[in-house]
Amino acid sequence: MSESKSSFVVSSQTQPHKNLAKLVTKYQKTKMQDSIPKHAHDAFKIADQFVASDSIILDSGCGVGESSFRLAKQYPDTKVLAIDKSALRIQRSGSFDCCPDNLLILQADCVHFWRLMLEQKWHIKRHYLFYPNPWPKPGHLQRRWHAHPVFPTLIKLGGIITMRTNWIIYAQEFAQAIAMYKGNTNPVRQLALENAFTPFERKYINSQHALYEVQADLS
Repeated sequence: MSESKSSFVVSSQTQPHKNLAKLVTKYQKTKMQDSIPKHAHDAFKIADQFVASDSIILDSGCGVGESSFRLAKQYPDTKVLAIDKSALRIQRSGSFDCCPDNLLILQADCVHFWRLMLEQKWHIKRHYLFYPNPWPKPGHLQRRWHAHPVFPTLIKLGGIITMRTNWIIYAQEFAQAIAMYKGNTNPVRQLALENAFTPFERKYINSQHALYEVQADLS
């Protein structure tokens, strides 16, 4: 049976949101005050023991973990921490035959974990965001990572960040938000991929979506 096709992102928004700069500036000047739940602290203890002060590669929103396994094999001398808030997707990560020793996959909310990482001064070497939910309705702007109150935390974590998306406006906004922090322009690059890194990427390639990447050094 052939793999189902993926629908293109549909939105009434045809260019970067007019309120993006206002929100980025607002969150630059404020600090998240939301409490972090106990289960997040408990999961973080497991991650902290795994990391043990080493520099790491972070796969945020890892889904079923295919990208995480690939990263762990690509960088065998670096620990890879993969997190996703979906218990179902994390459970599906167990379908892989063998988990590399340098990989840990945990159920966790990035909003909580990123803040805990920053508090503990973790050293993030590389950070990957593969195909985050685009939230394409203009009214959902603040649900996109670059317009979310936690975005300053993501920036402060540092490292080389790589974000991929199948919606060019998300990529343009992401690049614009980073430029407001780092002062340099990060080009949006259209990808020409033959081999997929994630299940979503595979479906998008098969459905002939245009794919985009933004990469920036947040050090």
